Amino acid sequence: MNIRPSILAIAAALVGTLTLGGALPIQAQDSKPQQQAPPTQQQLELSQRQLESFAAAVLQIHEIRSKWQPLMQGADNTEKAKELQTQATAEMVSAVEAKGLTVETYNAIATAARDNPELATRITKLIEQAR
Repeated sequence: MNIRPSILAIAAALVGTLTLGGALPIQAQDSKPQQQAPPTQQQLELSQRQLESFAAAVLQIHEIRSKWQPLMQGADNTEKAKELQTQATAEMVSAVEAKGLTVETYNAIATAARDNPELATRITKLIEQAR
């Protein structure tokens, strides 16, 4: 079973979900000072543990998104949809953090995987193993 394209599509979509779909509400709730920008691909040195955590987080976020997507689409109004999106994003952030990653690190890994086929292959194998 060739799972790579679908997993990478999920990871790419999740980057958008966590950055565009929820970063503003999450950052607004965070009273800590803003940290440095996420590391670039050259600066990003990933351990096997981080990649395993990322793979596990991808699977969990996919489940969360599958649960919340129909609710958001069925919302009666924009305000309710935004409320549901905020709840979904908070659940996704918690899932990422429960795996020992920050949202910034998660997004940096996903971006690096999108730009680096070798890294994407490693992550895809880890996701397949985690299933």
